[in-house]
Amino acid sequence: MTAPKGVVQINKIAAAQRQLDSAIRMFFQREDELAIHTVAAAAFGVLRDILKKRGRHFTKDLFRAGMVNIAKQYVAGTIPSDKKAMFEGTRVMAIIERLAEEIRAHGDAFDGSSVNVTVTESHEHKLWLSRVTVFLKHADRDAEDLLSADVLDNEKILMATCAAYIEVMKQPTPEIMAYFAFWSAKNDQVDDLAEEVQQFARKLQATNESARYGLCAKYIRQNKSSPVG
Repeated sequence: MTAPKGVVQINKIAAAQRQLDSAIRMFFQREDELAIHTVAAAAFGVLRDILKKRGRHFTKDLFRAGMVNIAKQYVAGTIPSDKKAMFEGTRVMAIIERLAEEIRAHGDAFDGSSVNVTVTESHEHKLWLSRVTVFLKHADRDAEDLLSADVLDNEKILMATCAAYIEVMKQPTPEIMAYFAFWSAKNDQVDDLAEEVQQFARKLQATNESARYGLCAKYIRQNKSSPVG
């Protein structure tokens, strides 16, 4: 169907980007948490479907990258003690140790894409289609249902959506760069960031968490008018 002359058309990726960028700006402006979750979850759904259409499996790719990253930290001796303690004695630790052996054996030639990861449809459904998402999506069968504010985890859905967007488009927006910096500063993962945003993330690390929101909002405004790089 041809659009009327002069009508601006928006494709699915552009729509998801605008939703994600808006959700991140709302997050840093400390706006309503339900609104943030609704917008971010909508963007995530679109991006995950696009990746699936391209023959990719976002959840498997995410788990694979996470396992390889932890195994590399294990080899380098830089895995945080609290994270290591979480895995000790578990099946996950056995996988990490096996990957670590392969990384030591192959060095730079190690191919992380060959790591086999199994994710059932049920597991993926539980992971991403949270109770919050379902609650906010419809009310045809649960019109009297209630939602506890304690189950909201906007940081998780925003991070997943940012990761999905990077998988699709490769190039982050200023909003995504700000969120990566915020997440990394909070979770002691600044060294994993691209150089162009590491300096800002270290600035966030030196600041108390409550002040980081305003700094990130300012970073976005500045880089919208003067793009990074």
